[in-house]
Amino acid sequence: MSTDPAAPRQASGGPRIEETEVIAPLVVTTGQVGDAVLLRLAGELDMSTAPELLARVTELAGGGTPRLVVDLTALTFCDSAGLTTFVRGDRRCAEAGGWLRVTGAHGHVARVIEISGVGDSLGYRPS
Repeated sequence: MSTDPAAPRQASGGPRIEETEVIAPLVVTTGQVGDAVLLRLAGELDMSTAPELLARVTELAGGGTPRLVVDLTALTFCDSAGLTTFVRGDRRCAEAGGWLRVTGAHGHVARVIEISGVGDSLGYRPS
C-alpha cells in the first residue's frame, strides 16, 4: 500500500477509485428579444463546447434568423475557442444579413472579452 497521500486510494477488496476531471457542459437556451433570437449560455465555452454553439448559430443564421443576442450572464468560463466562435458566428450572421451581439458577461468572461478586444467588434454591452 502506498504511503503517498496524493496517490489514488483503494479500499481493501474494493475497486480502485481515481479522481476524474468533470467537464462542465454548455447549456444553450433560446428566447426572443424584439426581432432577434436570444441565446442564453450557461456553463463553459471552450474548445470542447464551442463547435456546438457555432453549429447552433450557423443553423439559426442559415434558417432566416440572422440577428442574435448572446446572453453570457450564466457563462462561467470562456477561452479563445469561445471568442473565436463569437467572431465566426458574427460573420455567419453578417453573411445572412444580420449580426451577433454579446451581453451580460461578468468576472473572468468579461475580462477575457475586454482583454481580447473582441467586444468592440461584437457591440459588447456588459448588461
